[in-house]
Amino acid sequence: MKAYCERQGFSMRQIRFQFDRQPINETDTPAQLEMEDEDTIDVFQQQTGGVY
Repeated sequence: MKAYCERQGFSMRQIRFQFDRQPINETDTPAQLEMEDEDTIDVFQQQTGGVY
């Protein structure tokens, strides 16, 4: 997660990571998340505010 943010030029505060639609933390491991080969982690940029 940290490496991804560094490569993309974001801070950890700007990005959210999810696996199976559930938020994941920096300390979570693939085993804890029950990840299998070819699974992917979704990445979202934090958004503040809303649409009028």
